[in-house]
Amino acid sequence: MFAWLRNLFTAQASKPDLSQAPDEPVPTDRVPETRPEDYKPWVGVDLDGTLAAAVPWKGIAHIGPAVPLMLRRVKAWIDKGVRVKIMTARAGDPEGIAATKLWLVAQGLPELEVTDRKDFGMIELWDDRAIQVVQNSGICFLGTSYFARPKAPILPDEVADRTFVLVGSEPKAAVADPSPKA
Repeated sequence: MFAWLRNLFTAQASKPDLSQAPDEPVPTDRVPETRPEDYKPWVGVDLDGTLAAAVPWKGIAHIGPAVPLMLRRVKAWIDKGVRVKIMTARAGDPEGIAATKLWLVAQGLPELEVTDRKDFGMIELWDDRAIQVVQNSGICFLGTSYFARPKAPILPDEVADRTFVLVGSEPKAAVADPSPKA
C-alpha cells in the first residue's frame, strides 16, 4: 500500500512515445447485411468528453480543448479514408453545429458532418457515455472500472444469469509448460 501511495505522489515518468505504436485497424462494417445498401458506413465520434475535453458549461459555442489521443485517432481514420461524423447534442441547435465546425477546423480537421442522429450507416460510436451491447442479445460489456459501469440500474437477476460480460474478469487461459516431462 505504501508503494502505491509513494507512486501516487512522486513525479511521474515521462509519457510513452506513442509515435512508434502500431497502426490501429481501420473500422469496418461488421454486419453489412443489417443496413440498406444505399447507406455509406461511418464512424461516430462524440464531441464533449471524447474528442474535446469536458469543461464547465459556458454556452453552446464554448468547446473544451482537444483530447490529443482522440484527435490523432480521428485524423488517422480520415487519412485512411474512413468517413467520420461528429455526434453531439450540440447539433440540435444551428449555433452548436456552426461552433463545432469552427472548432474542428481550428484543430486541423476537415469540415466533418456534425449530427445528433445515427442512421443505418453508423458502424460504431466512440463516446464517453456508451455501454456496448452484443448485437441481438441484450448482453452488455461491463468493465471493472467505475467509469465502465452503467449509471442506469441493471436488472436484479443479471448477475446470476450472466446477462453481461465483465471485461477484464475472464479467466486467463492456462499456459502449457514447455519443459520436457521425465
